[in-house]
Formats: sequence, structure tokens, C-alpha cells
Amino acid sequence: MRLCKLPRRHLLATLLIVLSMLPVAHASDWNYRVRPGDNVWDLSSRYLKPDVPWQQLRDYNKIADPYHLPPGMLVHVPIAWLRQQPAEATVVAIVGAAHVQLSDQAPAQPVTTGMSLGYGAELHTEPGASLTLQFADSSRVLMQEDSTLRLDHMSAYGKTGMVDTRLRLQHGHISSAVTPLTGSAARFSVETPGTVSSVRGTHFRVAADGAQSRTEVLTGRVDVGGDHAHVLVPKASGIAVTDGDKPTHAKPLLAAPELQCPPQAVTQLPYRFVWTALEGASHYRVQMASSDRFEALLLDRVTQTAGASLPDVPDGSYAVRVHGIDGDQLEGLDSTCTLRIDGHPQPPLVMEPLPGSKVRDTRPRFRWTESLQASSYVWQLAGDTQFAAPLASESELHGDHVRAPNDLPYGRYYWRIATRDSSGKQGPFSDPMPFDLVPQPPVPEVGKPQASRHTLNFAWAAGATGQGYHIQFDRNPDFSHPQIDRTLDQPGLEIPKPGSGVWYLRMQIIDPDGYASPWGAVQKIRLPCMVCRIAAVGGGGALLWLLL
Repeated sequence: MRLCKLPRRHLLATLLIVLSMLPVAHASDWNYRVRPGDNVWDLSSRYLKPDVPWQQLRDYNKIADPYHLPPGMLVHVPIAWLRQQPAEATVVAIVGAAHVQLSDQAPAQPVTTGMSLGYGAELHTEPGASLTLQFADSSRVLMQEDSTLRLDHMSAYGKTGMVDTRLRLQHGHISSAVTPLTGSAARFSVETPGTVSSVRGTHFRVAADGAQSRTEVLTGRVDVGGDHAHVLVPKASGIAVTDGDKPTHAKPLLAAPELQCPPQAVTQLPYRFVWTALEGASHYRVQMASSDRFEALLLDRVTQTAGASLPDVPDGSYAVRVHGIDGDQLEGLDSTCTLRIDGHPQPPLVMEPLPGSKVRDTRPRFRWTESLQASSYVWQLAGDTQFAAPLASESELHGDHVRAPNDLPYGRYYWRIATRDSSGKQGPFSDPMPFDLVPQPPVPEVGKPQASRHTLNFAWAAGATGQGYHIQFDRNPDFSHPQIDRTLDQPGLEIPKPGSGVWYLRMQIIDPDGYASPWGAVQKIRLPCMVCRIAAVGGGGALLWLLL
């Protein structure tokens, strides 16, 4: 069969007639694709406002047979005809203290997990606090510490899945993960004193502090408007706008830093978490949470150095993320790692012997502080840092001390201690603590005193470099009330000439590390009576000093 060739003008007229029979779609329409079994009445009752009759939907879409809608057909619905109801946000996680005013006249009340919030609510997080809100379309917003956020508008368009969410960040920092929006009425925006950031599904941050607003885009794109100007900020870019100024241009964000994630479980707390320094970074923000969703922050800290100490948290798995901050205060791309903490119960603090100290007792004593959470302690002594073959060990110690079970030869030793809690769980050992077992230093004997008219001088052999000398001089051999009690750094002592009679003297060595040796042998000194001596020899003669 041959097709007739229509004149061009007839073909154009035919095309216009066909197009006129198709439904007219507008940018403000919501579009629904027909499924098997759908009809105009069901669609009207499901999606339209009660005062919009089904005939309007039929006529708007030029539906010839309302009983039979072909599957796959697009039905266009003006946004103004759709059902609309208020939506709510839910607090899914919180750390620290935050409060909310549900309306302008309502008193502030504490924010709790699971709380539902409607539009008009205003939230404030205290220092050290953070919380996550989930909205009707599953989008989430993390509020960081010292932030104020108002839920300006939250509505849902019936069962269409379209949600209109508008937030106002008055002060502080938020991070938003927005579910990709479908439908022309779907909207998610964050307003600050200087900008409005609008998205249709992305991950971005907004900050408002001082007189500046900042937007940082991690995925997708964000339209940033202010003072009748708009800038489309792409992925991995950010923009800083002074309040009252127009947004001008976006700039690339700092790259994600390289983190040094611990390959093994962290056992020693606090733990120093470090990363590679970034060129162009003036500061860094490090955050820690109980999962990589970062719903509530256990740590949110800005530091100038490429490292930060993690907080003492219960054993478990955690996520840590870090990004750099440039000179415009724009915060860069995140690096994240997960780690496991297995550091509880922590070992006690040690008291003696301290690491690097010298011990003279061949059966040394070991002492530590006691934890209120400890039920017992595990103690080990070894000749090497690996403790492959401990020289002594105790697995169920109570109290705060233990003594070596036998005499040890002189040399270097290592000891460590661990805590066991009431459930029987043993925590990590302390670091190996070295000490040296050394002989007692010899106490020099005091030589024969030398007398002058008004003083008495003692001298003895000098000890090792840095050693001091503690000397006591008393009438009683128990030195209960010493007349002289001095610590010297030179091997000599000059005292005012004492009275006659028997005196006792003793000395101990003080090492540079503060160790005091046992007292040396007690020495007795007899000082004769000058008057008696003069009388015996007729008023003359020398005084006799005897050192016994």
C-alpha cells in the first residue's frame, strides 16, 4: 500500500490537532504515572484536596475514558490541588544538654530522644552537646554544639512523598544529609542571617557565626542566595558570605586529610589520634561518634595541630572523622575511619617503683592507687618488656601493694599491673615500667672533727656526682630530738661549738633521684668540759676532742 504524501502545511496542521488532544503539563504540576487498576476517582480521593472534584482532574488531563487509564500514562496534578498537612521532625539521637521552645510563647524544655517537633519549634544545643533530627522524607540534620535552629516550615503533600522543609540557622553549625527530592514542590532549604541554601538532595554543611555565613557542599549541588543574587555551589566546593553582601563565587574545599587509623584495638586511654597535616589548613575539626552516621557527637573539637586526644569512652566500636579548615573558615572534605576501643577497666596509677627509678631493696615492694571499680588486680614482674617468661606474677591481688616473692639479683627489671572489674573482665596492662635494682650506696664515715674557737667542723669522703648528705647531731642515740638536722650538697659541715658531754652523729646518702639510703653507723663524740679541764691543769692546756 502506498502512503499519500500530504502537503507540508497539512502535516503541520495534523500535528497541532494531535498535540491539542494531549494533556497540558506545567512546571508547577506533580506528575503521577498510572499503575494497573488506577482510575480517576481513586487518584482524586488519594491525592486531591476534598474541595477539588474529580472532574477537574479529568478535564485537566483531557481523559476521554475515566474508567480505563492506560498503565504508564502520566497524570498531571497542579500543586495547589494536592492535599497538604503539617509534617514533624523527630529527635533520633542526642548527646549532652539541649532545650527547645515548641512555640514563641512556650517555656523551654529539655530535648529528649524520640521527641517529635512541629514547625515553629526552636532548638538550642549547649556547649559539648549535639543532636540529630530526622524529617518526614528521612532527611537528617546534625546540630553541633552551641547552635540555635528554628524549624520555620515543614509540610507534606499527602501521599505524594513531596516534603517542604525550611530551616533557619540563627547561630552555630549544622550538617545536612538530604534525601533526593522528587516532585516540583519538594524543597529543603537552610536560611542564615546572610544566605539561603536550597537543595534537592545532597550532603552539605551550613554555619552562621559572627557576621558571616558559610556553606560547604560535600555531594550534589547547593543554590546559595543572598541580597538578590544566587551562586550554584558544586560538589567539594564552598562559599563564605558576609551578612548583607551578595554571594560571589565558590572555591574548592580542602582535600580530605590522611588519617592514621589504629590497626588494632585501642587499649591505652587517652589515645592520641593523628593525621597528616594539610597544606592550606589553619585548623582542623575532629569529631567522634558511636557510628559512622554521626548522629550525636562524643567529640567535636577544633585544633591547630594534626592530632587530638580521644575521650575516655566505654569499650566498643566508634567512628572518627577529620577535615581541615582554611583561612576563610571553610571546612573541607572529611576523612573517616572506624576504630575499636578495648581499654576498660583501665590500669591503676603506679606509686612505686616509678618508671626509671632505682630500687635498693632486693625484695622490692610495688604500690599503686586503688580504683573504686576494681575487684582485684593482676601483677607481673619480668626481665624484659615482652613478659614472655615472667619472673613473678599474681592474678588475684587485693589492696594496693605486693612484694617480690624472693630476693632478686641486681639488674634491670620491668613490672606492669592490670585491673579486673566486678564482672571478671580484665583490662589492659599498663605499659612496662622499668626500674634498676642497685646496691645500697656506701655511707662515708665522718672524720675527726676540727675545732676552732667558736665552731666545730666535720668532713668525709665525697660520694658520687650529684649525691647529697643528710646529717643529724643529737644528745640521744635514737635521734629523737636532733640539735642539727641538715641536708647538704658538699661533704662537710660546720656548726657552732656545742656544749660538752657525749653527742651522737649519723648520716645517710641522698641520690639525685631523691632516694635516701639507710642511715649509716651511729658515731659517738665526747666533748670534754673546758672549765673542768682548765681546773685540772692549772688554767691551761688544749681541749681534747675524741672521736670514738
